[in-house]
Amino acid sequence: MKTITRAALMAAVSATAFTVPVFAQERQTVDVITVTAQKREQGIQDVPVAVTAYTAELLQNSGVRDIKDLAVIAPGLNVTSTSNEYSTTARIRGVGTVGDNPGLESSVGVVIDGVPRARNGVSFGDLGEIERIEVLRGPQGTLFGANTSAGIINVVTAGPEFEFGANLEATYVTDAADGYRLSGSVTGPLVEDQAAFRLYAATADRDGYQSVQTLGGPRTLNEDNDQNFFTVRGQLLFNIGSTGELTIAADYTNRDENCCGGPSIVSGPTAAAINALVPGGRPLPGSEDPFSRVIQSNRDTTQEIEDRGFQFEYVNEFDGFELTAIGSIRDYELTTGQDTDFTGADIVYRDPSLNSFEFGNSTFEVRAQGNRGNLDWMVGAYFSDEELVRRDAIQYGSHFEAYLSLLGMTNDPTLVVTLANGLGGAFIPGYTPLAPGQGFPAGSANSGGDRYEQDGRAIGLFTHNTYAIAENTDLTFGLRWTQTEKDARANFSPSNAPACDVWETVFGEALDFSTAQNQAILAGFSQASNLPVASLIQFGTFTCLPSARDVYSNINFNQSLSEDEFTGLVSLSHRFNDDFLMYGTYSRGYKAGGFNLDRFTQAGATAVNFTNVLAGTSPYPAQFDPEIVNSFEVGFKTEGFNDSLLANLYLFRSDFESFQLNTFNGIAFFVTSLNEGAISQGAEFELLWFPEEAPGLTIQGGLTYADTTYNSFAPTGTADVDRLSGQNFSLAPEFYASGSVSYVRPLQNGLQFLAHLNGRYMSEQNTGSDLDPEKIQEGYAVLNGRLGIGAEDESWSVELFANNLFDEDYVQVAFDGPFQPGSFNAFLGQPRVVGLTLRARR
Repeated sequence: MKTITRAALMAAVSATAFTVPVFAQERQTVDVITVTAQKREQGIQDVPVAVTAYTAELLQNSGVRDIKDLAVIAPGLNVTSTSNEYSTTARIRGVGTVGDNPGLESSVGVVIDGVPRARNGVSFGDLGEIERIEVLRGPQGTLFGANTSAGIINVVTAGPEFEFGANLEATYVTDAADGYRLSGSVTGPLVEDQAAFRLYAATADRDGYQSVQTLGGPRTLNEDNDQNFFTVRGQLLFNIGSTGELTIAADYTNRDENCCGGPSIVSGPTAAAINALVPGGRPLPGSEDPFSRVIQSNRDTTQEIEDRGFQFEYVNEFDGFELTAIGSIRDYELTTGQDTDFTGADIVYRDPSLNSFEFGNSTFEVRAQGNRGNLDWMVGAYFSDEELVRRDAIQYGSHFEAYLSLLGMTNDPTLVVTLANGLGGAFIPGYTPLAPGQGFPAGSANSGGDRYEQDGRAIGLFTHNTYAIAENTDLTFGLRWTQTEKDARANFSPSNAPACDVWETVFGEALDFSTAQNQAILAGFSQASNLPVASLIQFGTFTCLPSARDVYSNINFNQSLSEDEFTGLVSLSHRFNDDFLMYGTYSRGYKAGGFNLDRFTQAGATAVNFTNVLAGTSPYPAQFDPEIVNSFEVGFKTEGFNDSLLANLYLFRSDFESFQLNTFNGIAFFVTSLNEGAISQGAEFELLWFPEEAPGLTIQGGLTYADTTYNSFAPTGTADVDRLSGQNFSLAPEFYASGSVSYVRPLQNGLQFLAHLNGRYMSEQNTGSDLDPEKIQEGYAVLNGRLGIGAEDESWSVELFANNLFDEDYVQVAFDGPFQPGSFNAFLGQPRVVGLTLRARR
């Protein structure tokens, strides 16, 4: 048994990407594929792990630039984006973390060059020169520094080389939008056999996929979902003595884009009120056409991102063991604007000057590994320190007061101040009536911006070991102890919404309409206003949306949590013959609890009791429990047809003791822990075939069946609070299928021809976290194609490609139209893109 460096972690598993080198024609066999998924060299079919990896060739042929693109070829993986670049979520076997609340850690971890990224959203930029990407399914924690409850996406980029090399690439795209991408790299020695470097840079500029009707603004830009970024990465490699190796890397990325508007998929009765204020502000019922990709947005969707980092990795081989140390410091900053009502009316918005997210994270990991007799062993420690700051302000536009008035269905645009004046005159001594327009001054609400801060520290001690019980039988066992501490604070900005001030004065800051006193007030006021009590309660709720309520500025939000958790795995594998391996694994996963860094009125199944919170008898219920999962997996790995065919089958079941759910009910997001749990169970099949009769042909495929369901519970904040019980997760189709076919053929005069086709199918899924039936996306398939010709020595190539070849229309995520009951919007999948790529290499 042989241990190796972290740099080689899972290195040869990349061959399971099921592709061949672009210019190789020798016969390929699956039995020569080696992996280091357990930190030791093994044949791919000897590893008791459900892991799939993708080589640089397959990623390049499939047009994969970032992890969002990876979903097209990876079975069981689903990646979606919503309101901005940060709001990106990866799901494996139907399990992932919903929403953009930074208080939630990610169920699916992302590791880039050995460094775990603290959230999905900070890791979904251009990945540069990718050497390989590996997807590990199921709980992780005894092999990687960070622990996750659903899986890990491990990205390895190209490193420095001691031979000079240079690459240039230019791409032009058109069809849905015009744009270009330029990238280049250079690598080589600084000191012969002692020091080497690699420098990579890329820039891209693309028009938006969506056209924008600004309808009077103040927005002036008439496109959305565009791309404009610059990224640079430098690496240095030093050989230290005869056994040591030090790699230092630094990177910087800047994005200045506009993202993301969501067109209407269903317009409800409130569309009439919007069109009364701004004709054409939202499609009327029956006229919705989301895939025309024309949206209504009068406010900016600015997205400015700066992402920078520094990291090092030191590896040294001592007598009997190998030592690895990895450290990193990263900073991520996002400034974002949003047309929060997703219409052309000026109802609510987020101004970029008041909405931002800053995330600082430092990590350190140290491991020792070696072998003694029949035992391969590894022990390690991991430390993470993070600081995040979120600034958030939802402001009222010039149309909000009139819009809210029209929702009363009285056709009276002054109803807000009429009701406020009626309440104030009857119950507030010396009340001064409001004039129309004074109930919600433009730019009001929490216009100063709320500020949320969270500090987190995590320490992990872990071990992962394999003991050879017999010649063909291995026992693998691992254990991890994790301690997590978090401190959260919030400074809620006072609101400036005079109409809401009246309601809070009359009914109390807690705005609890259920008390006997307030029921009496409502009954009397119902008679005076000639409006039903139920309508008054709904009207009061909309008048005092979370962003308008002063009650938050009186809340002392300063909370802490501390958790200790043991997780681990045990696996038994046996090779029955040269072509058949079977294994069974039990693993326990953990994701830390945290805090809901937002204004919210609901926590779990019940509304927030602001009376008790203000009285100090109960805390503001921002804390949610950790996510705990027990996972069981049985794997069958086979080879055949003279080692040209690989076929693997995995059966899995993950029982979540608790699951963190973040959902939007049309008014606000709220986070809750499903302590009744959830289940993800099913089967996966993957195939790799190098047909002997067709040299240069590679066929790869995968099929996943995942039944991922909630047990009982799942309040959504809607009338149907039991909607989620026993139902599939959102964005969790039962069937995923993916595959690719690559064919490389030599031509005359030193030329080579490439043809590649890849795609995926996903069955019906509900794309909304509260499972509204209007948010169902029917099954669909997306295909990508590529044709190329180039020099046999790879010195140049020209390729024509198309992503989403047949321009399939599909919804990524659907959501309730904010403050528009009965209306729904959606973030759409990418339309067809056709392009031409030129490459040169030396």
